[in-house]
Amino acid sequence: MRSLRVLGAALTLLVALAGPSSAQKRVPEGTKVLILSGGQREHHGYREQALYLATALEDTRRYQVTINEDASILESPALKKYDILIVTADRRQPEHQFSLEQQKALLNYVKEGHGYVSIHGADNAPADWLPEWKQMLGGIYSHVGQPDGKAIMGTYLIKIADKNSPVTAGLDDFELNDELYSNMQMLPDVKPLATIEYKGVTWPVAWTWGYGKGKVFHTSLGHKRYEPGKYDPLTNPNLMKLIIQGVDFVSDKSPKAIESK
Repeated sequence: MRSLRVLGAALTLLVALAGPSSAQKRVPEGTKVLILSGGQREHHGYREQALYLATALEDTRRYQVTINEDASILESPALKKYDILIVTADRRQPEHQFSLEQQKALLNYVKEGHGYVSIHGADNAPADWLPEWKQMLGGIYSHVGQPDGKAIMGTYLIKIADKNSPVTAGLDDFELNDELYSNMQMLPDVKPLATIEYKGVTWPVAWTWGYGKGKVFHTSLGHKRYEPGKYDPLTNPNLMKLIIQGVDFVSDKSPKAIESK
């Protein structure tokens, strides 16, 4: 018995010496965030990226983060537990696509006054998306309708277009290896926070928007390939700063706000 107690004490000491792990952190007073990931199969590395993003948000000590890949939570009363919804995944694949009721639930969630953050492929609009998605996001990437979106991989200079926004505070232009979504279907009133100039054309890559009582932040940046160990643009400290400040914005942790449309 004594040897078991000694072994237990030794294990406890080892855990303590190991320091914080990558497991979920306790942030009792933090704003509740749900990351809706998914669509992992041979496309983007959403699962690994969601874990990285969750850790970065929890490290601010401002957020409690839960990760989910099943969109059925959108139709569950559990959704109302969360103050912010972050969607990181392109859900066009049949096994991951949003049902009509899930789309309606997500749009209502934002309209009712919750924060919404959309990253990269989460703006990829298939034919069965409700037209209201464009009104909610401010712009979509799609091969349905015009213009027809075109994705171009490369190393780009991300230009900060609006240095007065709390989302871009402390950021200067920075270089990033990522995927450009060109020819997005944008609403005319959207004012970009960040842009990419490619072949003489300036493309928006980040913006804030209002929908009903809710606030939205979207960046089309953040392409991570699915193979293990592939580069993740979110590891770029400038892009991560932009995203975290976007989360701060939709959660009212920033000093400035936009009016709902």
